[in-house]
Amino acid sequence: MDTKAIRRTLSREIKRRMLGRSPYGRHWKVANNDWYLEIHNSNHLLHEDFRNFFKSKKDVKTVLEVGCGTGIYPIKYNDLFKNISYTGLDISEDAIDYCKKNSSFSFISGDFIKMEIREKYDLVYSHGVVDHVYDIDTFISKIVQISEKYSYITSYRGYFPELKGHKMMWRDDDGCYYNDVSIKQTKENLLRDGLKEDEFIIRPQENGSGITETIIEVNKKH
Repeated sequence: MDTKAIRRTLSREIKRRMLGRSPYGRHWKVANNDWYLEIHNSNHLLHEDFRNFFKSKKDVKTVLEVGCGTGIYPIKYNDLFKNISYTGLDISEDAIDYCKKNSSFSFISGDFIKMEIREKYDLVYSHGVVDHVYDIDTFISKIVQISEKYSYITSYRGYFPELKGHKMMWRDDDGCYYNDVSIKQTKENLLRDGLKEDEFIIRPQENGSGITETIIEVNKKH
């Protein structure tokens, strides 16, 4: 670690000790559509993969996006949801307000892990959110639980087949975790939740910016 990095780390630690731990989710409080769009475009191969996955599922009528941000999908790709009931969910009230002003779809704000969601959706998907949550297994399990048929979850920080357990690092300046998701632990968690091995795939996917991400696909066979 270089001198500047050490100084930044020490500065964050001193701030944390003086002011206390930052509240979870502070990084996303202000809606920044330009930032969301830049992140989306830098992952163009991954999003192309998702759109192909989505288009191949002809029986999808209801969709929930967990971590919709400023609504890149329901606004930029609104044609995907023609004759489909789409709901976007995000922890940021500011982002949800932005979505409501720019789209006619349904949007709700809240902490997905803590929320009670009684409705089930044909497809539940989430891009790059599991990388920052405080409970990885619960986050994934809940997506699978409220999915009637399909789930699609991406983790942008990498593909870690050799990692025995999830690796989580709290960043106080952002108010969130930076997670390396263990393929092994995720598979064990999905099997424990009742899925069969032929109902899910955990695979690597190039994102278009030289990074291999993790994709979790679930296809429930009733």
